[in-house]
Amino acid sequence: MKIQHPRRLLVVGKPECDMSGLIAKLTGQKPNRDMSGSIAGGIHEWQLETNYYSADIPVWIDELADLGQWKAEFSKSEAKEVIEALGGWIYCFNKPSATPTEPGLGLSHEVQATIAAIESVIETACGYGWDGMKLAVAMSAPGVKSSSLDYDEWEELCLDHGFEYIDADATGKNDFGEAVGLERLKDAVKTNDWEPQIRSALDDDGEAGDFGEGNFGMEEAEMNAELWGLKASLLAGTEEDDERPEDQKVDVDSLETLMRQAMSIKEASMDLPLEERKRFTLREIEKLAKDV
Repeated sequence: MKIQHPRRLLVVGKPECDMSGLIAKLTGQKPNRDMSGSIAGGIHEWQLETNYYSADIPVWIDELADLGQWKAEFSKSEAKEVIEALGGWIYCFNKPSATPTEPGLGLSHEVQATIAAIESVIETACGYGWDGMKLAVAMSAPGVKSSSLDYDEWEELCLDHGFEYIDADATGKNDFGEAVGLERLKDAVKTNDWEPQIRSALDDDGEAGDFGEGNFGMEEAEMNAELWGLKASLLAGTEEDDERPEDQKVDVDSLETLMRQAMSIKEASMDLPLEERKRFTLREIEKLAKDV
């Protein structure tokens, strides 16, 4: 069975974290970089094949350069539909380098703050009813000898916020015969529910909803997939202009204008066949991207 319009996977981590390498190991291909060499705001694809289903999972990528700023932006109402379209989160972080002192003390506070921020963002957008996968993946920085982390301690820390802890360097199986490391990560993704979430049987006006091909929720999720990079570029501009309130207003206005244009694109394509609607949407989104 082919899952149509699957939920999205968001991979996040600090800029120095090798998310590109991790994504390449998982999907077989590195994500594209922008003109500055960054993968932030990019959209990749993970083609999943299991005994039960197949799906082309859109993989969104974001960098946590400033956790407080990121949390504030993703807690805004504009980000609600983006978060609602997600079926899974992968938070990547580097293990500390090997030193004579006890490793991981400062890192544990950083990781805990980050997964708590992600948890808060999800609850703000979706309440407590969000059902999806949350993984915290410890990685070795390229070319750096890393310290080992106490698995039980890190597992407990992550579980406190609903995350599963995975050591990306681990291989083989654990004492229970279960896969560890990247194989466990792949298993977690494959066993997650990527079916698109169907809205309540009642629309906001109390009328029965249409769950067919033209479902509003599915269309919004599909539109968000194309707009992810555009939103990210606008939010990045907000970070750069933190000290200039007048520029912040311009960015907010730009985001509102962008969303109005996106809705116009959706409305203009409503009567087109599915494949033609997709081509039309992609073409119009590319035009918008040139103006951002």
